Amino acid sequence: MARKVEIWGVYPPPIGGISVYCKRLSEILHDIDPSVMLINFASSRSGCASVRDVRFKPWEFIRLLFVKRRIIHVQLRNVWFLTMLYLTGWRHDIVITIHNRKMLLQEGWRGRMMRRFLSRTRAIIYNDPEFTGLLVDKFGIDERLVTVLPTFIPPSDSERRGVPSDIDEFCKKHRYNISTNASNIYRNVWGDVYGFDQIIDMMDNLVNQQHMDVGLVFMLSEITDRDYYAQCMDRIASLGLTDRFLMVLGSDANGFEVWERTDLFVRATLSDMEGISVKEALQFGTPVVASDVCTRPSEAVLYRKGDASDLALKCMETLNAGARVEYHPQTDVPTRIMEIYDSIRG
Repeated sequence: MARKVEIWGVYPPPIGGISVYCKRLSEILHDIDPSVMLINFASSRSGCASVRDVRFKPWEFIRLLFVKRRIIHVQLRNVWFLTMLYLTGWRHDIVITIHNRKMLLQEGWRGRMMRRFLSRTRAIIYNDPEFTGLLVDKFGIDERLVTVLPTFIPPSDSERRGVPSDIDEFCKKHRYNISTNASNIYRNVWGDVYGFDQIIDMMDNLVNQQHMDVGLVFMLSEITDRDYYAQCMDRIASLGLTDRFLMVLGSDANGFEVWERTDLFVRATLSDMEGISVKEALQFGTPVVASDVCTRPSEAVLYRKGDASDLALKCMETLNAGARVEYHPQTDVPTRIMEIYDSIRG
């Protein structure tokens, strides 16, 4: 009997990002091989045959000491999480998909831990070919273990549920509409991770200085730093932009349908590896303006990281152009990943 495969990740709310990738990947691979399961570490519950929801996270690490050897495909990026898996998962074959370049730029004990963890993996998947040299030189990884592959699976029409009425009504009020998303609102040593501050400055420029009739739909999974979020909302109010922002928290709306409904999608992150929602927007013809922090599809318009003025300028030019885009993503991602599993199984 073939060894089981567990994809350790998160299940949506489906507003884009890693959770949606995990959902689509696990469903396709489960249809190919029923032994493939998504182990859902998110608080959301799935109700899907291809997903097992985690009830007590520490047990997931402890049980690895006793269950039969299996392939564990990690989609999560928390260093503490990887440390626990390193300590308890030594009997198993580890595959990791790297979704954010910050994981490879850690310093101190985190950097040492990443080096140890990556040295034990059987395969490493990531989308940016520029990082092959970093993995080989900094971490001493055998280049044969590295697969450069998009972490994007296009949504299908069967996933469509329609744009929620509150979002649709909001969009009807404005000449132009911009959409964006974030898994969280928080700051670290680099700053506002998802660029909420830049987006506020951008809207101030477009609405108050350029006098454009623009609304912004912000799809948000959760808020960790509530004090900072409150400061941002106060600033929006002080700029007279309250009715220009629709903050959608914890919605079960499909992100790609919202991106498709709007005239422009913005990705203002300070760090990224790919930006799955960028490709979702492009697939359905919506132009994208994104920070230049990583390799992006050639169809996306890039702006200088952290430069809200450049962001506003690129958004204004793109909105005024009024063109839709054509984008044809790679579609064999699940098949390529199954080939990696099969090669490990031998």
